[in-house]
Amino acid sequence: MHAISNHTYVIGTRGVGLLLTALLLFVQQRPLDWWSLWVALLLGTFVLLMFVQPVMRAAVRQPWILGADVAIAAMVIVITDPWNSPFFVYACAVLALPAIVSGWRGGLLAGLLCSGLVFMLVALLGVSFGSTLAHIWWRWALVAVGPALVGATMPHMLHRMRSSVDALTKLPLSDEPVLRELSQRASTDSSAPGRWWADMARTPVQDADVAVSTRVESLRVALYTPIDDTLTLTEWAHQYATRFEQHALIATRVVLLGRPTPHDELFTPLIRRVLIEALLNVAQHAHADTVVIMIRYDKRSLTLLVHDDGAGLPVTGIARAGLHSLQALMYRTSEFGCRLEVFNHSPAGVAVRLIIPLEYVA
Repeated sequence: MHAISNHTYVIGTRGVGLLLTALLLFVQQRPLDWWSLWVALLLGTFVLLMFVQPVMRAAVRQPWILGADVAIAAMVIVITDPWNSPFFVYACAVLALPAIVSGWRGGLLAGLLCSGLVFMLVALLGVSFGSTLAHIWWRWALVAVGPALVGATMPHMLHRMRSSVDALTKLPLSDEPVLRELSQRASTDSSAPGRWWADMARTPVQDADVAVSTRVESLRVALYTPIDDTLTLTEWAHQYATRFEQHALIATRVVLLGRPTPHDELFTPLIRRVLIEALLNVAQHAHADTVVIMIRYDKRSLTLLVHDDGAGLPVTGIARAGLHSLQALMYRTSEFGCRLEVFNHSPAGVAVRLIIPLEYVA
């Protein structure tokens, strides 16, 4: 099954924010006061749904896009009664995007920016801060610290959501006998319901919720999802790049050099495995901003090069923890008469290069 991407969570949180805003409008007994603004934000969410992938890619490269989004949310709060705005929930939901892009620090800074803009706009509009302090001080405090707290905790909340959803979507077919056995035990062993629930709590689905690193595991599921075998090497490299960029939020591009030449299908699984493991290591260890997947054809070889602009290898080189899969692939590629190299790339980052000699290219 497909893992749910970050784009889904960005749109989903905004949708939940709009639904809660509608509920607050009814609770405050003013459902028609701001219906036009609510509809405008709903339409804006639909537009974002259509262009969410390029928007998120642009946000990775241009952080000011996140600030513009937060500024719009702050203005919505101010024009709809800053101390009692039902759109406060929507403004907090907007913080999901900076939290996904930059982690808890990005969410915290976006929340502080939202609160700061609200108070600045209120001051510019001439709203008195002292006349109603005794009555609404707790609302002021909520506006001042609420977005920052929500933004800082948003990555943790999304992490829990992803863990639960990804664990369910990753349940393999081989686990069906286990679930069938648990179901039979529930129907036959009615004398010991406590034991059945204890066994149920130890299923792989529940264990995965605690054990796995969500973003990397979600990316792993996406990358290992099968790709159409009829595509060319360049075409499925573009598909892997798109999946990686969607889940890791790292700008990725594919570069083709030379005239494409058909290669022996025997080496397709090896090329894909090297590409997937290289991308997983970038997401897990590199702290990179960009990744380049280069495919080069020449008279002597077919070369796949994956390089990033991240932290690079430590002094221990490829012996770094987390690169065991690439170490194993080095031996595997040598059995095919190919060569796999992992080295520091100039001016920054790590390069993974797979070379298939001429005699192994059709």
